Amino acid sequence: MTEQEQNEIRAAMPAMPESAPDLLKERKWFGTDTRGLLLDFTKPYRPPRWTLSHNGIPFAKLGDLHIVGGKAGHGKTAFFSQIIAAILCGKFGGMSFELKDVGKPPSVLYIDTEQSEDDTISVKNRICTLAGLDYQQQQDRFMVARLRETNITEERYKQILQLLWEVRPTVVFIDGLLDLVEDYNKQDECSQLIRDLMSVSTYYNISMWCVLHENPMTEKLVGSLGSIAERKVTEVFVIRKHKGPHEKKFADFPQVFFEVKQTKARGKDQEDWYFTIADNEFGWGTPEELGYREQDHRRDLPFTPEQLLEWITLRQRDLEWPAGRREIERAILIPSGITDETDMKEAVKIALNRRFFLKQSKDEMDEGQKTPKLKLNEQVVKPF
Repeated sequence: MTEQEQNEIRAAMPAMPESAPDLLKERKWFGTDTRGLLLDFTKPYRPPRWTLSHNGIPFAKLGDLHIVGGKAGHGKTAFFSQIIAAILCGKFGGMSFELKDVGKPPSVLYIDTEQSEDDTISVKNRICTLAGLDYQQQQDRFMVARLRETNITEERYKQILQLLWEVRPTVVFIDGLLDLVEDYNKQDECSQLIRDLMSVSTYYNISMWCVLHENPMTEKLVGSLGSIAERKVTEVFVIRKHKGPHEKKFADFPQVFFEVKQTKARGKDQEDWYFTIADNEFGWGTPEELGYREQDHRRDLPFTPEQLLEWITLRQRDLEWPAGRREIERAILIPSGITDETDMKEAVKIALNRRFFLKQSKDEMDEGQKTPKLKLNEQVVKPF
């Protein structure tokens, strides 16, 4: 919207008094410059440009902040390693890099504020191993910076800003956010930092990930910094460490495994997923997503998501909702020609990911019912 168009809108508003009105006069607000604030209604909407997806559900859009939380030593950096590997090589486990039109291969800047040099090197080596890169050679698309030896908080912050100006990555990871404030309970300092990082993400149109610890005794991100960040960021992922013996649900899981739980989402909600860290001959461990099998995520399925939606719409009256997975297979998938067991499992998973189906909540389940059934998402599947 041009300045002339804004002036024309203002001209149609009630005339401004010559002197300041009595309303909140002590705030000295009268006469504040508001040019450029009115939304231009002719500007087109731009859909989110997601950088990543997990099992087909997108997350982490360009121009925004994302938080990874959890207790100290609960696998936050190992989770970062998997995300970075997916960005650099296109896929890791159930995660895929989604941006196809960035003009050049995506680049990552990983900023470590707290680990020793050997620990940072092990993280770098792990990521390169996961992404199929030579960890003994400098990489054009993957850069690592260490700030542990910078003792002054303000200087660390300036170094990050300068690195972003010089490197211009597609995605940046700051591990961790607590080292950028003097007092994580000081509201004005923490609020300013989060607003600054939001401005930086918008200016460079990058995806920015930050590690932030939880309080030792509660499942809450630490201090005022955590409260402010959680309100402002696009999504929050929390990593939980599980040590056996496990409940029945995880009976076949390793003695030690990690849970990825999305506690805030601006887009579609992610289902929880899990990983373990396998030993290797190098000594830095290899994260592996549990329950993920490449053959269960084939690209050559005999149907498209659009066809799947068409079949569900066509045959939605052939069973009673909510319905179990086997009932859906018999009433919708098999009559549509999908008879392979793996294909049927993948079809139900895609229908959930695309939100054709929704899982029952606990209060919708019948007494004694152990697992949720699936119901039609009536916002997506229209009556036939």
